[in-house]
Amino acid sequence: MVTSTSTILIAGAGQLGSRYLQGLAACTTNLRIFVHDPDSSALAVAISRWDAVGGAETGHVVSAHDDLVGIPRSLDLTIVATTASVRPMVVEQIADHATVRMWILEKVLAQSDDGLERIRGAISAGSAAWVNTWARATPWYHRTRGNHAQGPVQFEVLGGSWGLACNAIHFLDLIAWWTGEALVGVDATGLDEAWLIGRRPGNLEVSGSLAATYTGGTTGRLYAAPPQAEELPAGGSNPDLLRISGEASTWTFVEPFTSEIGLATSSAGIQISGRIEFQSERTAPLVDCLLGGGASNLTDLSTSIDQHRIFLHAMLEQWRASGDRLADLVPIT
Repeated sequence: MVTSTSTILIAGAGQLGSRYLQGLAACTTNLRIFVHDPDSSALAVAISRWDAVGGAETGHVVSAHDDLVGIPRSLDLTIVATTASVRPMVVEQIADHATVRMWILEKVLAQSDDGLERIRGAISAGSAAWVNTWARATPWYHRTRGNHAQGPVQFEVLGGSWGLACNAIHFLDLIAWWTGEALVGVDATGLDEAWLIGRRPGNLEVSGSLAATYTGGTTGRLYAAPPQAEELPAGGSNPDLLRISGEASTWTFVEPFTSEIGLATSSAGIQISGRIEFQSERTAPLVDCLLGGGASNLTDLSTSIDQHRIFLHAMLEQWRASGDRLADLVPIT
């Protein structure tokens, strides 16, 4: 009996791309995995991490590539884990090179409206595509949402220097899914004027607050405090608290994005513990499901582009107001 093998491309072999690769080691589907990055040192680190989880003993076949020449012309799944600054270009290059059946794209999707449209244009209508804003695919949030009455809510996200520019889209999408509403507005005028050096080279972070509004009347605020001296560069921790308040009940999540066991408590006294899985834990169940013909709980590309556009418009206006008045993109990832 011949067992079929699925082809997967990971574009971007940095910290996140290498964690995707480690996660694939647990897949039950037979895989031929191609890891692409122009940086040979990043490729070497990714392969070492694959070996560290016993990838060589799995039966999956992995190869590293610094260009697309050795990548097949037909791919079952492409995971784009590059930084936002190059993601539109990388998606276009892959789409020109190969027919891709399914895509998973990392956030922040792009740094401008033009970048978003380049991604939309490159991914064919015949492909399925999702963005890894994974909160709506997290079992802990499913369990708590099931105990919450529907209707408009007020929410707040509070914490220290948790990487608001990089991670706000996770919460904006979580609330859209939680309420069934669509994001319609982001106000970034509450951000601090001085932008901060981020953890990824060439990218910035910011402190202060964002306000968000949704179609059904939901409103909320996301706040990140300025980093302390010992925390520089910015963006290295998780928010301390997520609170979602509706007419009938309020849910309070303590350290809602930690990988340790967290606790969600409702105003009715219900307590539900849970955690956010590492990417290396989430990857195999998702990929096995997709390759087996199942559906993904991740945000579809079209919905995510709409959310990103609203978010990026607000961030770009604030970036211009902070000094770069002619900017056509906002340097976040």
